[in-house]
Amino acid sequence: MATMVDIAERAGVALSTVSYVLSGKRSVSEETKQRVMRAIAELDYQPHAFARALASKRTKTIALLFPALAKGHSEMRLEFVAQAAEVAAEHGYAFLLWSAPDNDAEILQLTQQGRVDGLILMEVNVHDSRVELLKKHNYPFSLIGHCQENEGISFVDLDFDHAIAAAVAHLAELGHRQIALFNFSAPQIAAGYGPAMRSMHSFEQNIKQHGLDGISVNYESSFQSGYDVTRSLFAQHPTISAAIVMQDASLGGMFQALHSLNVRIPDDFSIVTLLSKRNAEMMNPMLTAIDFPAAEMGRRGAEMLIQQLEGKLAAPVQLLLRVGLTIRQSSGPYRPRSTQAIDKLFSA
Repeated sequence: MATMVDIAERAGVALSTVSYVLSGKRSVSEETKQRVMRAIAELDYQPHAFARALASKRTKTIALLFPALAKGHSEMRLEFVAQAAEVAAEHGYAFLLWSAPDNDAEILQLTQQGRVDGLILMEVNVHDSRVELLKKHNYPFSLIGHCQENEGISFVDLDFDHAIAAAVAHLAELGHRQIALFNFSAPQIAAGYGPAMRSMHSFEQNIKQHGLDGISVNYESSFQSGYDVTRSLFAQHPTISAAIVMQDASLGGMFQALHSLNVRIPDDFSIVTLLSKRNAEMMNPMLTAIDFPAAEMGRRGAEMLIQQLEGKLAAPVQLLLRVGLTIRQSSGPYRPRSTQAIDKLFSA
């Protein structure tokens, strides 16, 4: 069984440096810290004295690992945070919002320094190395999202398959034959980001089932990206009549692009999105949407973790939430676009 001496030898540092990295009592250069954490992971070091301390003394603090990648910190994402923090306070826990570590060594360091009792993970990939790491070290955690394999894990997530199926069915019933999916970014697809992958697969299946023409668009969560990809979409597919939009931070850019093309919502173009009820009703026009339960998901994720920490969870809880599609002002019957209207799209 590895010791701190073994860690020091593997990392090529002094024993005291290993102690400082684990305790956080003194600052250590980032390069040295990463060498130590890699050695800890490679040797599967288990700090037994620290584990005993955790057993007898808890911090009464939980942390939410907030996404560090440039995915856009939209208002809807903050609903997850606000509700998780509220649940923590209700149960007498301090709440730490942690800029999500982007590598396993940093997460291992976080768990071994004893600053928090457990973690809530967001932005979960289908195959997520963070989940495997936490399971391996028997560290308490819950997920807002879920992996492909979820044995022994508590999670809450939206049923994206059902949500996309409902959105496609609604647009098909309105007579739309060519529909775009404004999905997440290409890097998120490449990383296997759960919502992106499930939305893509469900869209493809349901487009085929309804005999429609489906167009997938990958883009960043930003105003500018929403603007650029919308204009590009119409340049390539001028007869497109509807879209399902996954990222709310891009909606402003999409609206601006449609206005610049003199395309009216919903007369010329219908939009269905995944958005919390509050935010969908604040938009102009109010958006037809799968009323995304962000607040409920934040609350449930925190409750699962706290119940686990307090020994009140007899078995893992796994929740896939199905919510209804609310028809508002942004979707309407298909109306063919005339040749003259198509010619005018980019005439300005």
